Amino acid sequence: MNSIARLRERIGRLFSEVSSPEDTLHLFLREHLLVTLCKRVPVTMTAIILLATAVLILFWPFENPYVIGGWYGAVLLLALFRISKTWNRCGDAQKPLQTRYRNFRVEALLMAVLWGVAAFFFYPSGELAYEMLLAIFIIVLSSASAVNLAIDRRIAELYIYLLLLPLALRFVMVGDTLHMVMFAAVSAYTALLHMSLRQLGSVLAKGIRQHGELGELQERLKMVLDQTPTGIFYYDTSFRVVDCNRTLSRLLDAPKERIVGLDLMQMKDAKIRELLRRTIEEGVTLRYDGPYTSLLSGKKIWVSATVAPLLDGEGALVGAIGVLEDKTLEHEALEKAEFLAYHDALTSLPNRKLLGDRFDSQIAQAGRKKYFSALLFLDLDRFKHINDTYGHKIGDELLKETARRLLKILRKSDTVCRLGGDEFIIFLPMISEDLTKSVNETLYVSQKIHKALAQTFEIEKHQLFVSTSIGAVMIGTRGETLDEVLRCADIAMYHAKKLGRGVTSFYEEYMDEQIKTTIQMEKDLRHALDREELRLFFQPIVEIETQEIVGAEVLLRWEHPSGIMVLPAEFIPVAEESQMIHQIGRWVIAEACRKIEAWREKGHRLPGYLSINLSPKQLRYNGFFEQAMELVTKSGVDPGRIKFEITESVLIEESERTKELIDRFKMAGIGFMIDDFGTGYSSLSYLKRFEFETIKIDKSFIRDILVDEEDVTLVKAILDIAKQFGYGVIAEGVENSQQRKRLNELGGAICYQGYLYSRPLDEAAFLELMERV
Repeated sequence: MNSIARLRERIGRLFSEVSSPEDTLHLFLREHLLVTLCKRVPVTMTAIILLATAVLILFWPFENPYVIGGWYGAVLLLALFRISKTWNRCGDAQKPLQTRYRNFRVEALLMAVLWGVAAFFFYPSGELAYEMLLAIFIIVLSSASAVNLAIDRRIAELYIYLLLLPLALRFVMVGDTLHMVMFAAVSAYTALLHMSLRQLGSVLAKGIRQHGELGELQERLKMVLDQTPTGIFYYDTSFRVVDCNRTLSRLLDAPKERIVGLDLMQMKDAKIRELLRRTIEEGVTLRYDGPYTSLLSGKKIWVSATVAPLLDGEGALVGAIGVLEDKTLEHEALEKAEFLAYHDALTSLPNRKLLGDRFDSQIAQAGRKKYFSALLFLDLDRFKHINDTYGHKIGDELLKETARRLLKILRKSDTVCRLGGDEFIIFLPMISEDLTKSVNETLYVSQKIHKALAQTFEIEKHQLFVSTSIGAVMIGTRGETLDEVLRCADIAMYHAKKLGRGVTSFYEEYMDEQIKTTIQMEKDLRHALDREELRLFFQPIVEIETQEIVGAEVLLRWEHPSGIMVLPAEFIPVAEESQMIHQIGRWVIAEACRKIEAWREKGHRLPGYLSINLSPKQLRYNGFFEQAMELVTKSGVDPGRIKFEITESVLIEESERTKELIDRFKMAGIGFMIDDFGTGYSSLSYLKRFEFETIKIDKSFIRDILVDEEDVTLVKAILDIAKQFGYGVIAEGVENSQQRKRLNELGGAICYQGYLYSRPLDEAAFLELMERV
């Protein structure tokens, strides 16, 4: 009973979960164990079929044909079924390993049960020869099965018990001396086989574990190598690739199958071939950093490669191992950094540093050969206005297109450099040995530049127009430094801007004094407001028939500490260039409003209005309307007593924005006048679109009105246009009574201002005049 209980316990443990604590192996080992057992099934099942066939033939006469035939059929079907399953690792690979392993055990034990049945029920009692033959069959089968299944000791033990116990039981049932001896022999054999199974199973299990651990280690190593971010390859002493990892395949953009077996001596790069050859022939570790083109895919990368000799356990050279790192991104970043160190990031043109290197080398060469060179300093006119109006993105695109146009018109030996902002430098080395020819060539280049940049810039559906002011410096053989030449070119460029922009000015020594004067003026002007050096003067505007003062133009003067009264034509350009115009403009508006209110409070007779000149830069300032209205409102003056004067050029530059601004001021009660009408871009379309109150005829047309009929015709046309649009008219620069009379004859109800009636007056003189009339 104890034996039966232990057998039942073994069977229960056999069919428990494979992952039970008592029967746990690593999943990898369990899979390997199942595969090993399955590989033996075809041979084992074939032997069992042959043995079952022998039993069928030999014991057919002693047994019921249906019984022994049914048994044979069951053995045959089970054997064939197990053979068929070996083609898929003993079952559906999609099923869990535990399920497949359990099925294998069930099938094996079912076969043992069938043979145990044969040993018990097909026993030919009384036929000693056949009894011995059946015993031999069962013993042979148990021995063979024990060997085949020994790798899984538990199933092997159960298998031999199911085979031998029925046979032993049959011997006991006979009961004679011979059969009891045979029972003892079978029992002893069973015990001996059981002990052998334990020893053999332990040895096999240990081997399986070691093999599994080795296989698992190999898998881990393969995983590590394949996922290493560097490419690794191994080649033999005949320079053929033996193996490589997945990273190398990806780096070279070629499948591993094409890399393995590749003859490395077929590589086109001689440096890399030499590296690989020396590693084998000299047994040294070598390194290579540089470009590489894949022999298989043509992919170009920048690599860092280290190749070292590979030795076996006895120290013999068997090949070499290479480690390949993709340094393409690092190399590109380094190249970009080096490029940016010498080039402008926006336009990719050379920067100041690269210009300096080229200047020094080429000027030295030009000096030895007695050649003249030239340097042009370019500044884009009105670029800040475009940048502020359309945004920095449009401004950047304008600068890039400017760079492209400049590159197209210059020689390869010339250098185009972006100095910063909207400033460009063009260096023309070694033009000619003759100074006159060099100057003419430089002027020709500057003319090409003006022409190229005068063409329309089409940027994101915007049509942009710019011009450029160019300062030119001729460089002789005196060894001038770049800093010195740039300073002179900068001075010449600002002189070009004073000449009207869009022109070229060659540097001359007298310009140094002018620039020094300008710099000093800017310095003094910054203190003018704090020192209260600015003054307002007033020139009356008079009705031509009645001689009644209807208003006055506010004129700004600067009482310089030196005692000189500086006129606006001298310091306003400096104020605009230095951005002080905004501060000065606010002061003028505030002071004019303050004086009107002060005159009113003191009971002085007031002019109908004061007209204030506005700079184009004031109008471009986004907050100008709010600032001006704040000053007017804060002073308490009636907005109708303030007028603003602007020139025609503002209408061209800021068409839509200026119209919006004029409309807003009109709604607030402040009117606008067109100053110097006829000298700029006079157009009926502007007069129609913009709601002005008054047109001021420029004094250049009034000066010769008595002798030049063309001026008469032009003035009469202006008067007719003004009458048509309902504008008032003021004639500027009327200096004598004959001019006033002629104007009266031409236009009737118009106004004038000029020396005929009064020069610009300070506040006291103007108030005295107002009281007198």
